[in-house]
Amino acid sequence: MEEEYRLIQDCISGKRDAQKLLFQRYFSSMLSVLKRYASNEEEARDLVMEGFMKVFDNLPSFRQESSLKTWISRIMVNHALNQIRKNKKMMFERIDDLGEELHPEELEEEATDSLEQLEPEKVLKLMNQLPEGYRTILNLFAVEGFSHKQISSMLGISEGTSKSQVAKARTYLKKLVLNLNSHVLTH
Repeated sequence: MEEEYRLIQDCISGKRDAQKLLFQRYFSSMLSVLKRYASNEEEARDLVMEGFMKVFDNLPSFRQESSLKTWISRIMVNHALNQIRKNKKMMFERIDDLGEELHPEELEEEATDSLEQLEPEKVLKLMNQLPEGYRTILNLFAVEGFSHKQISSMLGISEGTSKSQVAKARTYLKKLVLNLNSHVLTH
């Protein structure tokens, strides 16, 4: 903790070596976080770079109520959400707009078992195939641990919309898993 405090103070003082160390220490983990929100790796890298600029600007306000990593992650996620809202209107699709009808009760057991066996990189690739609204809300709820009330506040949507989008995202993700499994079995 004392080392982290000194690093923060050195960064606030404008010491470039400290800023470089902080960046290097957290770059990989923040890139992993932002890959879940970005459309591709290049966009995720851009978000990380912009996010670190916000981190350094706001470092004097860090009150150590959480770990530095948690605080940085929160800034990164908020930055990603702001970019999503600014650059693209997040679309919330109806499940029946996604092609063939999905039957959640039929997908549940097989897809859940298959999803648990996938490597994290494959799960990330599948999640990146979700429509942006689904992917964003599923990340906020299932990965980041935000409540539906928090998500509704962050995105300016109702709690009901948040809940339904998580349910639809899970169904869609399970469909993708089953399609992946059937593709692997036929090839």
